[in-house]
Amino acid sequence: MWVKALSSIFSFLLIGISLVDANLRCYATGNFTRNSTYGRNRDLLLASLLPNVSAKGGFYTDSVGQNSSQVYALGMCRGDSTPDGCYRCLNSSFHDLIASCPNQKEALSWGGDPPCIARYANRPFFGILELEPTDAGYNTADITSNLTEFDTVWESLMDRVVRKASNGTSSLKYATGEADFTVFQNIYALMQCTPDLSNKDCDTCLRASVSKYESCCHGKQGGYVQKPNCWFRWDLYPFYVSNAATTAPSLSPPPPPATASPPPQSVNSTNSKESKGSSSRTQTLVIIVVPIVVIVAVLIILAVAVLLKSIKKRKQGDQNNKGHVELLQIDFNAIRVATENFSDSNLLGQGGFGPVYKGKLEDGREQNRRDIRIHGSRVCNARPILS
Repeated sequence: MWVKALSSIFSFLLIGISLVDANLRCYATGNFTRNSTYGRNRDLLLASLLPNVSAKGGFYTDSVGQNSSQVYALGMCRGDSTPDGCYRCLNSSFHDLIASCPNQKEALSWGGDPPCIARYANRPFFGILELEPTDAGYNTADITSNLTEFDTVWESLMDRVVRKASNGTSSLKYATGEADFTVFQNIYALMQCTPDLSNKDCDTCLRASVSKYESCCHGKQGGYVQKPNCWFRWDLYPFYVSNAATTAPSLSPPPPPATASPPPQSVNSTNSKESKGSSSRTQTLVIIVVPIVVIVAVLIILAVAVLLKSIKKRKQGDQNNKGHVELLQIDFNAIRVATENFSDSNLLGQGGFGPVYKGKLEDGREQNRRDIRIHGSRVCNARPILS
Protein backbone atom coordinates (compact mmCIF):
# COMPACT_ATOMS: atom_id res chain seq x y z
CA MET A 1 0.00 0.00 0.00
CA TRP A 2 2.73 2.47 0.94
CA VAL A 3 4.49 1.82 -2.38
CA LYS A 4 1.28 2.64 -4.26
CA ALA A 5 0.82 5.76 -2.15
CA LEU A 6 4.32 6.99 -2.97
CA SER A 7 3.81 6.21 -6.61
CA SER A 8 0.58 8.24 -6.58
CA ILE A 9 2.30 11.19 -4.93
CA PHE A 10 5.16 10.97 -7.43
CA SER A 11 2.71 10.83 -10.36
CA PHE A 12 0.93 13.91 -8.99
CA LEU A 13 4.20 15.84 -8.91
CA LEU A 14 4.83 15.00 -12.56
CA ILE A 15 1.35 15.82 -13.93
CA GLY A 16 1.18 18.54 -16.56
CA ILE A 17 4.99 19.10 -16.88
CA SER A 18 6.87 18.43 -20.09
CA LEU A 19 10.29 19.25 -21.50
CA VAL A 20 10.88 21.49 -24.48
CA ASP A 21 13.29 19.85 -26.97
CA ALA A 22 13.97 17.08 -24.47
CA ASN A 23 16.84 14.73 -25.29
CA LEU A 24 16.21 11.13 -24.24
CA ARG A 25 17.82 7.77 -24.61
CA CYS A 26 15.90 4.57 -23.82
CA TYR A 27 18.50 1.81 -23.62
CA ALA A 28 17.82 -1.58 -25.23
CA THR A 29 19.42 -3.46 -22.33
CA GLY A 30 16.29 -5.10 -20.97
CA ASN A 31 12.60 -4.56 -20.26
CA PHE A 32 10.27 -4.95 -17.27
CA THR A 33 6.53 -5.11 -16.79
CA ARG A 34 4.84 -2.04 -15.37
CA ASN A 35 3.66 -3.66 -12.14
CA SER A 36 6.84 -5.68 -11.53
CA THR A 37 9.06 -5.26 -8.47
CA TYR A 38 11.63 -3.49 -10.65
CA GLY A 39 8.98 -1.05 -11.92
CA ARG A 40 7.81 -0.23 -8.40
CA ASN A 41 11.42 0.19 -7.21
CA ARG A 42 12.14 2.55 -10.12
CA ASP A 43 9.17 4.79 -9.34
CA LEU A 44 9.98 4.77 -5.62
CA LEU A 45 13.65 5.62 -6.24
CA LEU A 46 12.93 8.49 -8.65
CA ALA A 47 10.38 9.93 -6.21
CA SER A 48 12.93 9.94 -3.37
CA LEU A 49 15.74 11.19 -5.61
CA LEU A 50 13.85 14.30 -6.71
CA PRO A 51 14.01 16.32 -3.44
CA ASN A 52 17.48 15.02 -2.53
CA VAL A 53 19.28 16.36 -5.62
CA SER A 54 18.37 19.98 -4.98
CA ALA A 55 18.88 19.57 -1.22
CA LYS A 56 22.38 18.03 -1.68
CA GLY A 57 23.82 20.81 -3.84
CA GLY A 58 22.69 19.64 -7.27
CA PHE A 59 23.97 16.05 -7.36
CA TYR A 60 22.73 12.85 -5.76
CA THR A 61 22.89 9.08 -6.38
CA ASP A 62 21.00 6.22 -4.74
CA SER A 63 19.76 2.67 -5.29
CA VAL A 64 16.74 0.59 -4.20
CA GLY A 65 16.05 -3.17 -4.25
CA GLN A 66 18.11 -6.32 -4.49
CA ASN A 67 19.47 -8.63 -7.17
CA SER A 68 17.61 -8.36 -10.47
CA SER A 69 15.09 -5.92 -9.01
CA GLN A 70 17.71 -3.41 -7.86
CA VAL A 71 17.54 0.02 -9.50
CA TYR A 72 20.32 2.65 -9.59
CA ALA A 73 19.55 6.33 -10.25
CA LEU A 74 21.40 9.63 -10.59
CA GLY A 75 20.36 13.25 -10.78
CA MET A 76 22.56 16.30 -11.52
CA CYS A 77 21.70 19.93 -12.17
CA ARG A 78 23.85 22.53 -13.90
CA GLY A 79 26.23 24.37 -11.63
CA ASP A 80 24.45 27.74 -11.96
CA SER A 81 20.95 26.34 -11.27
CA THR A 82 18.94 27.57 -8.30
CA PRO A 83 17.45 24.91 -5.95
CA ASP A 84 14.00 25.67 -7.33
CA GLY A 85 15.19 25.51 -10.94
CA CYS A 86 17.00 22.24 -10.22
CA TYR A 87 13.86 20.69 -8.71
CA ARG A 88 11.70 21.73 -11.66
CA CYS A 89 14.19 20.43 -14.24
CA LEU A 90 14.49 17.01 -12.60
CA ASN A 91 10.76 16.76 -12.04
CA SER A 92 10.26 17.32 -15.76
CA SER A 93 13.04 14.89 -16.68
CA PHE A 94 11.72 12.05 -14.49
CA HIS A 95 8.23 12.56 -15.91
CA ASP A 96 9.59 12.40 -19.43
CA LEU A 97 11.65 9.28 -18.71
CA ILE A 98 8.62 7.40 -17.35
CA ALA A 99 6.43 8.54 -20.23
CA SER A 100 8.97 7.86 -23.00
CA CYS A 101 10.67 4.73 -21.59
CA PRO A 102 7.84 3.00 -19.69
CA ASN A 103 9.32 -0.53 -19.81
CA GLN A 104 13.06 -0.02 -20.38
CA LYS A 105 15.34 -0.94 -17.50
CA GLU A 106 17.76 1.85 -18.38
CA ALA A 107 17.16 5.41 -19.58
CA LEU A 108 18.91 8.78 -19.74
CA SER A 109 17.61 12.33 -20.11
CA TRP A 110 19.31 15.68 -20.77
CA GLY A 111 17.05 18.68 -20.87
CA GLY A 112 15.65 21.77 -19.26
CA ASP A 113 16.95 25.32 -19.22
CA PRO A 114 19.33 25.29 -17.49
CA PRO A 115 19.62 21.57 -18.21
CA CYS A 116 19.94 18.62 -15.84
CA ILE A 117 20.84 14.94 -16.12
CA ALA A 118 18.34 12.28 -14.98
CA ARG A 119 19.34 8.66 -15.30
CA TYR A 120 18.42 5.20 -13.98
CA ALA A 121 19.59 1.66 -14.76
CA ASN A 122 19.49 -1.93 -13.54
CA ARG A 123 23.29 -1.92 -13.12
CA PRO A 124 25.77 0.12 -11.05
CA PHE A 125 27.15 3.00 -13.13
CA PHE A 126 28.23 5.53 -10.48
CA GLY A 127 31.75 6.85 -11.08
CA ILE A 128 32.14 4.91 -14.34
CA LEU A 129 33.16 6.90 -17.43
CA GLU A 130 30.81 6.35 -20.38
CA LEU A 131 31.30 8.35 -23.57
CA GLU A 132 28.19 7.08 -25.37
CA PRO A 133 25.47 7.83 -26.16
CA THR A 134 26.23 11.37 -27.35
CA ASP A 135 23.92 14.22 -28.30
CA ALA A 136 25.24 17.31 -30.10
CA GLY A 137 23.76 20.45 -31.63
CA TYR A 138 24.83 23.82 -33.04
CA ASN A 139 23.59 27.25 -34.09
CA THR A 140 22.89 27.61 -37.80
CA ALA A 141 24.84 30.88 -38.21
CA ASP A 142 28.47 30.69 -39.31
CA ILE A 143 31.57 32.47 -37.97
CA THR A 144 32.08 35.37 -40.38
CA SER A 145 35.38 36.73 -39.03
CA ASN A 146 38.87 35.29 -39.47
CA LEU A 147 38.18 31.61 -38.67
CA THR A 148 41.85 30.67 -38.16
CA GLU A 149 42.35 33.40 -35.58
CA PHE A 150 38.99 32.54 -34.02
CA ASP A 151 39.95 28.87 -33.69
CA THR A 152 43.16 29.80 -31.85
CA VAL A 153 41.28 31.82 -29.23
CA TRP A 154 38.46 29.25 -29.04
CA GLU A 155 40.77 26.26 -28.51
CA SER A 156 42.73 28.07 -25.81
CA LEU A 157 39.50 28.89 -23.97
CA MET A 158 38.23 25.31 -24.23
CA ASP A 159 41.49 23.97 -22.78
CA ARG A 160 41.33 26.35 -19.79
CA VAL A 161 37.71 25.51 -18.99
CA VAL A 162 38.33 21.75 -19.32
CA ARG A 163 41.21 21.96 -16.81
CA LYS A 164 39.18 24.13 -14.44
CA ALA A 165 36.15 21.82 -14.47
CA SER A 166 38.09 18.54 -14.23
CA ASN A 167 40.04 19.82 -11.23
CA GLY A 168 36.83 20.33 -9.28
CA THR A 169 35.80 18.56 -6.08
CA SER A 170 33.91 15.35 -5.36
CA SER A 171 30.75 17.45 -4.94
CA LEU A 172 31.08 19.77 -7.96
CA LYS A 173 33.04 19.60 -11.22
CA TYR A 174 31.80 22.67 -13.04
CA ALA A 175 33.45 25.68 -14.69
CA THR A 176 32.73 28.57 -17.01
CA GLY A 177 35.04 30.89 -18.91
CA GLU A 178 35.22 33.60 -21.52
CA ALA A 179 37.74 35.03 -23.94
CA ASP A 180 37.91 38.27 -25.90
CA PHE A 181 38.02 37.68 -29.63
CA THR A 182 37.47 41.24 -30.79
CA VAL A 183 36.56 44.48 -29.05
CA PHE A 184 32.89 43.74 -29.75
CA GLN A 185 32.83 39.94 -29.57
CA ASN A 186 33.51 37.50 -26.71
CA ILE A 187 33.42 33.70 -26.57
CA TYR A 188 31.66 32.02 -23.63
CA ALA A 189 31.98 28.38 -22.54
CA LEU A 190 30.51 26.10 -19.84
CA MET A 191 31.55 22.55 -18.91
CA GLN A 192 30.47 20.10 -16.21
CA CYS A 193 31.02 16.46 -15.21
CA THR A 194 29.14 14.28 -12.78
CA PRO A 195 31.31 14.75 -9.66
CA ASP A 196 31.53 11.00 -9.01
CA LEU A 197 34.04 10.84 -11.89
CA SER A 198 37.75 11.08 -11.17
CA ASN A 199 39.54 14.23 -12.32
CA LYS A 200 41.22 12.24 -15.10
CA ASP A 201 37.96 10.74 -16.37
CA CYS A 202 36.28 14.13 -16.27
CA ASP A 203 39.11 15.58 -18.36
CA THR A 204 38.72 12.71 -20.84
CA CYS A 205 34.96 13.17 -21.10
CA LEU A 206 35.16 16.93 -21.69
CA ARG A 207 37.97 16.73 -24.25
CA ALA A 208 36.01 14.04 -26.11
CA SER A 209 33.04 16.45 -26.13
CA VAL A 210 35.17 19.28 -27.54
CA SER A 211 36.53 16.96 -30.25
CA LYS A 212 33.01 15.83 -31.09
CA TYR A 213 31.91 19.43 -31.56
CA GLU A 214 34.89 20.24 -33.78
CA SER A 215 34.17 17.22 -35.97
CA CYS A 216 30.45 17.90 -36.38
CA CYS A 217 29.93 21.60 -36.00
CA HIS A 218 33.15 23.52 -36.71
CA GLY A 219 32.64 27.08 -37.92
CA LYS A 220 29.23 27.55 -36.32
CA GLN A 221 28.34 30.33 -33.90
CA GLY A 222 27.81 28.18 -30.80
CA GLY A 223 26.74 24.66 -29.92
CA TYR A 224 26.69 21.87 -27.35
CA VAL A 225 27.68 18.25 -26.74
CA GLN A 226 26.11 15.99 -24.10
CA LYS A 227 27.33 12.64 -22.81
CA PRO A 228 26.18 10.42 -19.91
CA ASN A 229 28.88 11.84 -17.59
CA CYS A 230 29.41 15.37 -18.86
CA TRP A 231 28.18 18.19 -21.01
CA PHE A 232 29.72 21.14 -22.82
CA ARG A 233 28.30 24.28 -24.40
CA TRP A 234 29.69 27.47 -25.88
CA ASP A 235 28.23 30.56 -27.51
CA LEU A 236 28.90 34.18 -28.43
CA TYR A 237 26.73 35.56 -25.62
CA PRO A 238 26.68 34.93 -21.84
CA PHE A 239 24.13 32.14 -21.37
CA TYR A 240 25.04 31.19 -17.78
CA VAL A 241 25.11 32.89 -14.39
CA SER A 242 28.70 33.91 -13.76
CA ASN A 243 30.36 32.74 -10.55
CA ALA A 244 33.93 33.93 -9.76
CA ALA A 245 34.72 30.70 -7.88
CA THR A 246 33.98 28.52 -10.94
CA THR A 247 34.98 30.89 -13.76
CA ALA A 248 38.24 30.30 -15.58
CA PRO A 249 40.47 33.43 -15.89
CA SER A 250 39.51 35.54 -18.88
CA LEU A 251 41.90 36.02 -21.78
CA SER A 252 42.29 39.65 -22.82
CA PRO A 253 44.09 41.20 -25.79
CA PRO A 254 47.76 42.12 -25.09
CA PRO A 255 48.29 45.63 -23.64
CA PRO A 256 49.37 48.43 -26.03
CA PRO A 257 53.13 49.15 -26.38
CA ALA A 258 54.67 51.34 -23.70
CA THR A 259 55.06 55.02 -24.61
CA ALA A 260 58.18 57.15 -24.10
CA SER A 261 56.76 58.92 -21.07
CA PRO A 262 55.36 56.68 -18.35
CA PRO A 263 51.60 57.00 -17.69
CA PRO A 264 50.37 58.37 -14.34
CA GLN A 265 49.71 54.80 -13.14
CA SER A 266 53.44 54.07 -13.26
CA VAL A 267 54.12 57.10 -11.08
CA ASN A 268 51.46 55.97 -8.63
CA SER A 269 52.91 52.48 -8.66
CA THR A 270 56.39 53.86 -7.94
CA ASN A 271 55.08 56.02 -5.13
CA SER A 272 53.26 53.04 -3.75
CA LYS A 273 56.44 50.95 -3.81
CA GLU A 274 58.43 53.78 -2.18
CA SER A 275 55.76 54.13 0.47
CA LYS A 276 55.81 50.40 1.14
CA GLY A 277 59.64 50.47 1.30
CA SER A 278 59.60 53.40 3.72
CA SER A 279 57.02 51.68 5.87
CA SER A 280 59.14 48.52 5.89
CA ARG A 281 62.25 50.45 6.92
CA THR A 282 60.33 52.22 9.69
CA GLN A 283 59.10 48.90 11.05
CA THR A 284 62.66 47.52 10.98
CA LEU A 285 64.00 50.54 12.89
CA VAL A 286 61.27 50.21 15.49
CA ILE A 287 62.06 46.52 15.94
CA ILE A 288 65.78 47.32 16.48
CA VAL A 289 65.57 50.56 18.49
CA VAL A 290 62.81 49.71 20.98
CA PRO A 291 64.63 46.75 22.61
CA ILE A 292 67.84 48.81 22.84
CA VAL A 293 66.01 51.68 24.55
CA VAL A 294 64.39 49.26 27.00
CA ILE A 295 67.74 47.62 27.84
CA VAL A 296 69.46 51.01 28.33
CA ALA A 297 66.61 52.19 30.56
CA VAL A 298 66.89 49.03 32.69
CA LEU A 299 70.66 49.47 33.02
CA ILE A 300 70.24 53.11 34.05
CA ILE A 301 67.67 52.15 36.68
CA LEU A 302 70.00 49.45 38.05
CA ALA A 303 72.95 51.86 38.07
CA VAL A 304 70.93 54.51 39.93
CA ALA A 305 69.79 51.92 42.46
CA VAL A 306 73.37 50.75 43.07
CA LEU A 307 74.58 54.35 43.34
CA LEU A 308 71.86 55.27 45.82
CA LYS A 309 72.67 52.20 47.90
CA SER A 310 76.36 53.12 47.86
CA ILE A 311 75.61 56.71 48.89
CA LYS A 312 73.42 55.45 51.71
CA LYS A 313 76.18 53.18 53.01
CA ARG A 314 78.73 55.98 52.75
CA LYS A 315 76.47 58.30 54.73
CA GLN A 316 76.06 55.67 57.42
CA GLY A 317 79.85 55.22 57.51
CA ASP A 318 80.35 58.97 57.75
CA GLN A 319 77.93 59.13 60.66
CA ASN A 320 79.84 56.35 62.47
CA ASN A 321 83.16 58.02 61.76
CA LYS A 322 81.75 61.28 62.98
CA GLY A 323 80.85 59.58 66.21
CA HIS A 324 84.36 58.20 66.49
CA VAL A 325 85.87 61.57 65.74
CA GLU A 326 83.70 63.14 68.37
CA LEU A 327 84.94 60.53 70.79
CA LEU A 328 88.44 61.46 69.79
CA GLN A 329 87.91 65.15 70.48
CA ILE A 330 89.64 64.95 73.88
CA ASP A 331 91.60 67.90 75.16
CA PHE A 332 95.36 67.24 75.01
CA ASN A 333 95.94 68.70 78.49
CA ALA A 334 93.28 66.34 79.87
CA ILE A 335 95.16 63.41 78.35
CA ARG A 336 98.47 64.69 79.72
CA VAL A 337 97.00 64.99 83.19
CA ALA A 338 95.32 61.58 82.95
CA THR A 339 98.59 59.90 82.05
CA GLU A 340 100.57 61.88 84.64
CA ASN A 341 102.43 63.71 81.98
CA PHE A 342 102.89 60.49 80.00
CA SER A 343 104.62 58.82 82.87
CA ASP A 344 106.53 55.67 82.12
CA SER A 345 104.64 54.04 84.96
CA ASN A 346 101.48 54.39 82.84
CA LEU A 347 103.10 53.11 79.67
CA LEU A 348 101.33 49.95 78.48
CA GLY A 349 103.44 49.18 75.45
CA GLN A 350 104.28 50.14 71.94
CA GLY A 351 101.62 50.33 69.19
CA GLY A 352 101.80 50.71 65.44
CA PHE A 353 101.51 54.48 65.82
CA GLY A 354 103.59 54.92 68.97
CA PRO A 355 103.44 54.40 72.82
CA VAL A 356 100.15 53.30 74.45
CA TYR A 357 99.39 54.76 77.94
CA LYS A 358 96.97 54.08 80.70
CA GLY A 359 95.23 57.11 82.13
CA LYS A 360 92.59 58.21 84.60
CA LEU A 361 90.06 60.86 83.60
CA GLU A 362 89.01 63.70 85.84
CA ASP A 363 85.76 61.88 86.75
CA GLY A 364 87.91 59.17 88.35
CA ARG A 365 87.33 56.47 85.71
CA GLU A 366 90.47 54.63 84.80
CA GLN A 367 91.07 53.78 81.19
CA ASN A 368 93.22 50.99 79.84
CA ARG A 369 94.27 52.91 76.81
CA ARG A 370 95.76 50.68 74.24
CA ASP A 371 94.06 52.92 71.75
CA ILE A 372 95.06 56.24 73.22
CA ARG A 373 98.21 56.41 71.23
CA ILE A 374 100.60 59.28 71.60
CA HIS A 375 103.26 59.66 68.97
CA GLY A 376 105.58 62.52 69.65
CA SER A 377 103.42 65.32 70.91
CA ARG A 378 100.37 64.34 68.80
CA VAL A 379 97.48 62.01 69.68
CA CYS A 380 97.19 59.62 66.69
CA ASN A 381 94.33 57.50 67.97
CA ALA A 382 92.41 57.94 71.18
CA ARG A 383 89.31 55.83 71.60
CA PRO A 384 88.40 55.56 75.29
CA ILE A 385 87.87 52.03 76.53
CA LEU A 386 86.62 51.68 80.09
CA SER A 387 88.62 49.28 82.20
